[in-house]
Amino acid sequence: MGRLFLVEFDQTNPEVNFYCCRLCQAHFALSQDCTGTGHGHGIFSNVSVNVIECPSGLDMMDSLVEDLYCVKCNMRLGWGYIEFVIDFIAPNGGFFLNLDLLRFWDGILLRDAAELLPPVENQVG
Repeated sequence: MGRLFLVEFDQTNPEVNFYCCRLCQAHFALSQDCTGTGHGHGIFSNVSVNVIECPSGLDMMDSLVEDLYCVKCNMRLGWGYIEFVIDFIAPNGGFFLNLDLLRFWDGILLRDAAELLPPVENQVG
């Protein structure tokens, strides 16, 4: 088996914030490349590194998607959009990463990425 090549972001610069794998800390996406949140516990990103794309053939909300896996530990992270009907949510080639499976480097600490979302309020009535 060959050596694994991983892209790593600069952790010495406190202004560099990024998402990484919860299990192996492989780096995935810079926070400035993320376009927003969606589907409950996830983020949309235009650029992602250290992921393996595997065609799943799933048709999700009139969109063709492929599964995304961590290149280092092979954990399923989310999905990538091959063809997306509603382009304003996520452009073709964009990625959706599940925050429950990620950690976030804020320039000082490595935190659970799911903590970054505002708490969901209980709606009564």
